[in-house]
Amino acid sequence: MDATGSINTDCVETIENEDEGFDDTEELVADSCSTKVLDSADEPRDRYCIVYILFYLFGITSLVPWNFLITANDYWMYKFRDVTPSNLTMFVRKTQFQAEFTSYLNVATAIPNLIFLILNSFYGHLVSVKSRLQGSLIVVTLSFLVTTSLVQVNTDDWQNTFFIVTLVSVVIMTAASAVFIGSLVGIASRFSKEYMAAVVSGQSLGGIIAAIAQIISLAFKISPLHSALIYFCIADIMVISSLASYVLLYRIDFFTYHILRGCGGMAVNRHREVSMIAVLKKIWVYAFSIFAVFAISMSVYPAVTVLVESHPITSGTDWNNIFFVPVVNYLIFNCGDYSGRLVAGFLLRPDNEWVLAAASVLRAIGIPMLMLCNAQPRKHLPVVFLWDYEYIIIMIIFAFTNGYLTNIVMINSTRVVDLHEREKASSVIATMLSVGLTVGAAVGMLLVRLL
Repeated sequence: MDATGSINTDCVETIENEDEGFDDTEELVADSCSTKVLDSADEPRDRYCIVYILFYLFGITSLVPWNFLITANDYWMYKFRDVTPSNLTMFVRKTQFQAEFTSYLNVATAIPNLIFLILNSFYGHLVSVKSRLQGSLIVVTLSFLVTTSLVQVNTDDWQNTFFIVTLVSVVIMTAASAVFIGSLVGIASRFSKEYMAAVVSGQSLGGIIAAIAQIISLAFKISPLHSALIYFCIADIMVISSLASYVLLYRIDFFTYHILRGCGGMAVNRHREVSMIAVLKKIWVYAFSIFAVFAISMSVYPAVTVLVESHPITSGTDWNNIFFVPVVNYLIFNCGDYSGRLVAGFLLRPDNEWVLAAASVLRAIGIPMLMLCNAQPRKHLPVVFLWDYEYIIIMIIFAFTNGYLTNIVMINSTRVVDLHEREKASSVIATMLSVGLTVGAAVGMLLVRLL
């Protein structure tokens, strides 16, 4: 390895790959890994934390479609506004599309995410990790370009068709993102806990970036169409950057060392059979916990929370009309979630799996509390928490616990299994997370109608 940390490729050999969990080992070695990496007794170091930083970037990119699509609420409200001659203004009573689009968007992301995470778990070994990650990023880029191209198209006369086209493109990019996330988590599980934490924290940081991009656009009073174009383009740039960065990883000894040896363990671990039943017996409580965390969160966020309005006393102000939803619903939530993940990376408490499961279920108290905030329109439930500060406090606690518990589950679930079982355990946790997203999204559609 030279001073830059790149691989010397003058002496390359291939090894036989016998474990489907390491399906791309032969390709990896043949393409980029020297015998120095395979035979060296000293573990390479992550010079300048390059791999750690790239894992952070991949974590951000893994949820780019979700973060940027769901944050573009102002754009969707404009696209689905009432365009009848007597209602050609933007700030009128929400149409059915405006009130329910977020719920449909949740379902359009949750269901394909679940299906393709499961498919990736069972059949991902048929395609190399490198091909899965690069291919999925290409599909996400192409799908997002379709969404981006529709920003400047006048869709007022064909809102129904635009609605369908949007959801179809969302389904495609979500399916590709699921493959990317499943493969990424599997790779991260082969490294120390800091790298899994980087991926998980990066996912939350992506939401903060999306929210800040939207708020800046609103602050400069850029139209909903131009602001959406700006942060959709940002999303495209991030995905393309991740694609180029992943290629770079295969020139770094630290990365290839862990891919080949599985976190520095003996090579024989690659050839041990992984029993799904054995893994489930060890992590099923963690799997339930991650399911509970995301089912509870997704049942109200963002389907219900995006409908919450500022106190009537602020009516007519920029805070009420422009900044309230982007700041509170997206920026504050994502900051709280990110803070929770950072804190969990240091504490890793509770370490008892049953206490963790109980804490995950206890978060359900946040559902009625958020529904009793000033979400509009509503027909059935009263508004109990009318003031902005009440809603913000509830949102911060709800978001912090979401991030905190998520990070603990993601890290601890891979530490209770053997080295060769980590990738399978990560796949199970990612799948159960997706199940929680799907169930929560379905419940969210019901809760919107119960307001």
